[in-house]
Amino acid sequence: MFTNDGRCICEIKSRIARAKAVFDNKKNPFTSTLDLNLRKKLVKCFVWSMALFGVEIWTIRAVDQKHLENF
Repeated sequence: MFTNDGRCICEIKSRIARAKAVFDNKKNPFTSTLDLNLRKKLVKCFVWSMALFGVEIWTIRAVDQKHLENF
């Protein structure tokens, strides 16, 4: 989902929305009393892998970077 000028803001927003959906679906383990390090690993495994899938081909601008950092 790239525009004619090579921007991929639609793809980035789509990936962020999918990652938020994954977090909402699996919210219980992330907010439970599990060890903090284990919860961090779960977030990296489930949420960040969904958010950053295909990042190698994205053209990241400063605005796009802010969207990802805010997420």
